[in-house]
Amino acid sequence: MAFFQSLGGSSRAGRVLGPALDKIIKNAAWRKHSNLVAACKAALDHLDGLSDSPDIADPSPLLGLPSAAADSLLQPLVIAIDSASPKVAEPALECSQKLFSHGLLRGEINLQTDADDAPRSAASRLLASVCSCGGIGDEAVELAMLRVLIAAVRSPTVLVRDECLAQIVRSCYNVYLGSQSGANQLCAKLVLAQMLVIICARVEADAMDVVRVRTVSIADMMDLSDRNLNDSTLVQAAQNFINEVMEGNGAEPLPSKSHKGEGLVPTASSEGEGAVNGGVSSGLSKIREDGLFLFKNLCKLSMKFSTQENPEDPLLLRGKVLSLELLKLAIENAGPLWRTNERQVFLGAIKQYLCLSLLKNSALSVMSIFQLLCSIFMGLLSRFRSMLKEEVGIFFPMLVLRILENVLQPSFLQKMTVLNLLETICQDPQIMVDIFVNYDCDVNAPNIFERVVNGLLKTGLGVPPGSVTSLSPAQDSTLRVESVKCLTGIIKSMGTWMDQQLKIGVFSPQSLEKEHSAENLSVLNGEEGTVVEYDLHSDANSELSDAATLEQRRAYKLEFQKGVSLFNRKPSKGIDFLIKTKKIGASPEEVASFLKNTSGLNAAMIGDYLGEREEFPLKVMHAYVDSIDFEGMNFGEAIRFFLRGFRLPGEAQKIDRIMEKFAERYCKCNPSSFTSADTAYVLAYSVIMLNTDAHNSMVKDKMSKAEFIRNNRGIDDGKDLPEDYLSSLYDQIVKSEIKISVDSSAPQSKQTSSINKLLGLDSIFNLVNWKQAEEKALGANDLLVRHIQEQFKAKSGKSESMFYAVTDTAILRFMIEVCWAPMMAAFSVTLDQSDDKSATAQCLQGFRYAVHVTSVMRMQTQRDAFVTSVAKFTYLHCAADMKQKNVDAVKVNHLS
Repeated sequence: MAFFQSLGGSSRAGRVLGPALDKIIKNAAWRKHSNLVAACKAALDHLDGLSDSPDIADPSPLLGLPSAAADSLLQPLVIAIDSASPKVAEPALECSQKLFSHGLLRGEINLQTDADDAPRSAASRLLASVCSCGGIGDEAVELAMLRVLIAAVRSPTVLVRDECLAQIVRSCYNVYLGSQSGANQLCAKLVLAQMLVIICARVEADAMDVVRVRTVSIADMMDLSDRNLNDSTLVQAAQNFINEVMEGNGAEPLPSKSHKGEGLVPTASSEGEGAVNGGVSSGLSKIREDGLFLFKNLCKLSMKFSTQENPEDPLLLRGKVLSLELLKLAIENAGPLWRTNERQVFLGAIKQYLCLSLLKNSALSVMSIFQLLCSIFMGLLSRFRSMLKEEVGIFFPMLVLRILENVLQPSFLQKMTVLNLLETICQDPQIMVDIFVNYDCDVNAPNIFERVVNGLLKTGLGVPPGSVTSLSPAQDSTLRVESVKCLTGIIKSMGTWMDQQLKIGVFSPQSLEKEHSAENLSVLNGEEGTVVEYDLHSDANSELSDAATLEQRRAYKLEFQKGVSLFNRKPSKGIDFLIKTKKIGASPEEVASFLKNTSGLNAAMIGDYLGEREEFPLKVMHAYVDSIDFEGMNFGEAIRFFLRGFRLPGEAQKIDRIMEKFAERYCKCNPSSFTSADTAYVLAYSVIMLNTDAHNSMVKDKMSKAEFIRNNRGIDDGKDLPEDYLSSLYDQIVKSEIKISVDSSAPQSKQTSSINKLLGLDSIFNLVNWKQAEEKALGANDLLVRHIQEQFKAKSGKSESMFYAVTDTAILRFMIEVCWAPMMAAFSVTLDQSDDKSATAQCLQGFRYAVHVTSVMRMQTQRDAFVTSVAKFTYLHCAADMKQKNVDAVKVNHLS
C-alpha cells in the first residue's frame, strides 16, 4: 500500500497512474524515449502533491483534477502508446483500461474539436492513440487495445460519441481483418458484438448504468465460413477473453476505500440529467443518438461492394459479413423502443438503411451472406412485420420464394437455409396467420402463404423423373424430407393458433391419443361421432367479424387474379372481364394504371395490348405513355425506363404505334431536345436496333460507332445530330444493355397431375384450384433499387398498406382452402414412396394436425379427405405387406 502511495501520492488517480508510469520508465530505452521518460517523471512529481478534492471549479475528465493537471498526467500515456514500442505501450494501455474501468474518466469523449476549434481533451487524445496502436502488429498490444476499447464503451461514467465511437469500431474491424492471430481476430469480433449489446441496452433504458448486460457468446455470431471457428482452442481463448472482460477480472480493485459518488455520471433516472444524457438536437438523448449513429454506420459498412478492378476482395467480403453479423445481433437486441419511439427514427433507420442493405446484398451468391440475410429477415419478420408490411412483401419473394420455387437447379445449401427459416417461422403460430391475412388477402401484395405451401409441395415431390437437375439423389431426398417437415410445421402452427384463440388447451398427437378414450375430442369420431362446438368468432360484439371482412378481400383478390390470368392469355378479354366485374375502372387512364402497376402480368401481353389499333386499346396506350415523366432524362435512359414495364410486340405496326407515341411524349417532356418528334421517333428505332445488334450473341458482325453515326445522318429535319451526342448514346447502349422486361408468367408443371392420378386423388384436387404462376425475383441493380423504393413510397399512403392483426379463428377456413390439397398431396406421396422413418413420421403427424384443425373448423369435406387418405396406407386389406409406417397409419386412422 505504502509503495503505491509513494509512487503516485494519495489520490485515486495517482494510485492507478503511479505504478504504470514507473513501469513505463523502467521499460523505456532512455535515449530513444527521453521525452517519454521526462514526461513520466514530471507526471509522478505532479501526482505526489495531489489529493482527491470534489470541489474543483474546473473539473476535468480525470477525476478530482483540474483540466491542466489532467493534460499533463495523461500525456505520458499518449506518448507511450504512440511510441510503437510494445514494452512501453503495454503498461500504458493497461493503465488506460483501469482509468476507464474504475470510473476515473468521465463525461463525453469525441474526436472532433468544438465550435471554437479548441484542442481535444486529454482523454480524447488518449483514446485516439489507443485506437491507432493496433497498427503496431504486436499480438499482445492488440489484445490490450481491445481491453481498453471495451472498457471505454462499457464505462458508465464515459459517453463515447460520434466519430470517436466510429473510430473504435474501425479499430476493432482492423484487428479482425488484419491480425496475424486467429484468437485476436475472434476476440475483436466478440468485442464488437459486446459493445453493440451494451449500446442497445443503454438505448432501450436511456441510461448509462445498465444492470445485467449479458455477455456475448461465439454462438451469437453466424459466419460459419470463418476458418478460426474450426479451432476449438482459438474459440475457447476468445470466449475466455470476453468473459474475463465482462466479469471485470482485468481491473484490480483500488487499494483504498471508494469515495461515494465520485466519478459517476447521472443516469436517466437521476436528478440533473444532462452530463451524459443531455443534448436532444434530434429529439433523442445523446445515448440514443449514438446508438442510432452506430446502427447506421454498420448498415453502410455492410453495403461496401467490390470494384470491377478488384472483384474478389477477400477483406472486403469478410468485413461485409462481420457487419451483417452485427446487424443481426442489433435486431435481436432491439427492444420496444425501436417500435414505439415517438418520431420512429429507429424504425426509419431500419427502413432507410437496413432494408436497403438487404436489397443490395440479396444479389450476392456467397453462402454466408445469404444465411445472414435470412437471419436478419427473420428478426424483422418476428419483431417488426406490422410496421414493415411493404418491405416484407418484397423480401419474402426475393429471399425465400425465389429459392423455394426453384426445384431443378437450386443451391442445395441455400434451399436448406430457406427450409430452416420456414421451420423457424412456424414456431411462432401468429406469423403464418399474419402473412395470410396481410398478403394473400391483399390485392396489391403477393400470395406469400399460398406460394410457400405450393413451393414446399413441389420440393416435397422431388425432382421429376428424367429432369436435368443440379441436385444429387441424396440432396433431393433430404430436401423432400425437410419440405414435408415444414408443411407439418405450418399445419401445426395453424392448430396451435386456433387452440390459443379458442382456449382449447395444448394439442399434440400424444394429447389426442390420451383424450380419445375420454370422448373429449374436438374431432369427429366416425359417422356416429359428434363435434365439440366452439365459437369460431372471437369477437362476438363485432357487427362484421374479422374473417367476414377478410373473406370479402380474399374473394376480391381471387376474382382479380382470375382477370389477370385471363389477360395473360387474351389481353382484351382480361381487360373486359376486370372492367365488367368492377375490379378496375373503365377509363383509359385507369386501365393504363392497371397495366403499369399490377404484378403478375405477362410483359409480352402488355406490349401486345398496347400496340393494338382498336380505339380503346389505342387510348389506353396513349394514357400509359402520357403517365410517364421523361423530364430531364437523356434519350437512352428514357428508352430504358420506358421499356422496363413491357416487352415490345413482334409486329412492326404495333411497335411503330408505341414508339411514335413515346417520341411525342419525350419531346413534350424535353421540348429543347430535338427539332421535332419525328427525330426522336427515328432515333428510338435506331437505338433499339443497336441494342439488339450489340447484345445478341447471334449477331457476329457488330455495328461500329461510325456506322451508328452514319445511320443517323440527316434525321433531325435534314440536319445531323451532334456527333458527340450520338457517340455518347452509342457508348451507353453498348456498355449497358437495355433489358427488355421478361415474361412474368410460368408454364404449369405436369408433375403434380401425374402423381394425383397415380394415387387416385384427382377428384379431391378438383375441389380446389391451388396452382399459381410463379413470380420472378428481380436482381438487385441500381434500377431495381430505385423501382422498389418507388413502390414503397407509392404504397405508403394506401389503406391496403395497413397491417391487420386478426383474432377471429374463422380466418383459418380460408387458409385451409388454400393449403389442404397441397399438404395432402405431399403427405400422401411421401407415405407412398418413402420408407424413411423420419419422413413418414412427419407425414402422419401432419395428418393428425390437419384432422384436428379441419374438425374444429367444421370443414367436413377436407377432414374426410385427410381421413380417407390415411386409410389408403393402413394396408389392412393386405396384412402380409404391412410395414411400420402402415401400422402407424392404422393408429392415426383410429384416432381420427
